[in-house]
Amino acid sequence: MKRARVVVALLAVVGVGLVLSGVFAGASEEPAVGDVADDRLIAVDGEYRLWPYTSRSRSVEGRTLAINVVFHADAATTRAAIEGDPTANWEETEPDEAASTADDDDQVREFVARDWRDAHSSLRYSYVEGPSGGAWLTETFELHDGAYLGVRDHLRAYESPDGSYTAIQAHEEYYDWFRLRHTVPDIDAPALRLESEFVESDRATDVRREYRGIDGGRSDGWLSVIELAAAAALAGALLGRRTRETATDLVRRLRTDVGRHATAATLGLALGAVLVGVRVAGVTLEAALPGASPKAIAAPLYLVLVVGLPALVVWRAPGTDPAAAALAVVVGLGGGFLADFAALGVAVPPDLIVHRVALLAALGVVAIGRAAADRSVVVAGLAAWAVGLALPLMSVI
Repeated sequence: MKRARVVVALLAVVGVGLVLSGVFAGASEEPAVGDVADDRLIAVDGEYRLWPYTSRSRSVEGRTLAINVVFHADAATTRAAIEGDPTANWEETEPDEAASTADDDDQVREFVARDWRDAHSSLRYSYVEGPSGGAWLTETFELHDGAYLGVRDHLRAYESPDGSYTAIQAHEEYYDWFRLRHTVPDIDAPALRLESEFVESDRATDVRREYRGIDGGRSDGWLSVIELAAAAALAGALLGRRTRETATDLVRRLRTDVGRHATAATLGLALGAVLVGVRVAGVTLEAALPGASPKAIAAPLYLVLVVGLPALVVWRAPGTDPAAAALAVVVGLGGGFLADFAALGVAVPPDLIVHRVALLAALGVVAIGRAAADRSVVVAGLAAWAVGLALPLMSVI
């Protein structure tokens, strides 16, 4: 009877978690805005005023993230200044690739010290208005700093029609294995990181922040403005490479009697190791196979998570105490989630926290069912796991 109450409680957690993750996800969407009104445009330089946002479509209803950096230079000069030394080994990304791959042989450094490269992903538009009317712009170029299957800063650049400035939308994104796409946790920090690379640099004559009252698109209202030094725009390597703080000592121990709960402890460690191992394998393969599409690498690794995690529970849970098996799932896989996010160094969006809790609860139900040899409970847990994986793929979460 007690076990039944535990199973019901865990399934309730799954349901509530999935519902709340959808609620949080919906709440994070920017509200739709009307036509581009005159007071929504900002003066930057030259004859074209800028609508300081990006959009999924050629309409303001598709508004996404806010523009947060502006270079007073054309796109070619801006790109050369960001990339630094033109003799450096910068790779041109083919149009049909989802993103560039890394070429650094040091896999550890690939995780924590990243390089700017070309990046292509979902098309985003921005809008300008000048003497001849308004125009929707596509990205002039995109660059990223980091690994597609890890964490990276991503820049989308839009050159004004008269070439007087280049507007940039900078955001941080990480590859979420349970959504099979990138998630954006922040736009302020990457803008400041890009800005900091030009502070006290001979490639810029002025670096400043201007408050423009930009509302929405995750903006804090401020715009980083960079005046490039014309003579130095095409010279000098990128300075101030940053390293990311990586969290350590995140291994969580099961408070168990080793003799009695060794199998449960092994299960928890294995679940955490699989989750972290998939991230490491993805970044490593991306670096080792520069010609491969990151999505082609991600596909089989995603199957490892979808099938491998519940398979581990089904295999190792029999013969263990049901409570210990469930605890092993929560602590082991939960510790893996924490280690993954900490290694990436990203803030976890609230909707993903409740989604991960729901997935933990689903596998906890599977573990209880296998430990108690109750097939109906196992089926309920696997069904909840399947629903938890399906909702992100349908863009519900």
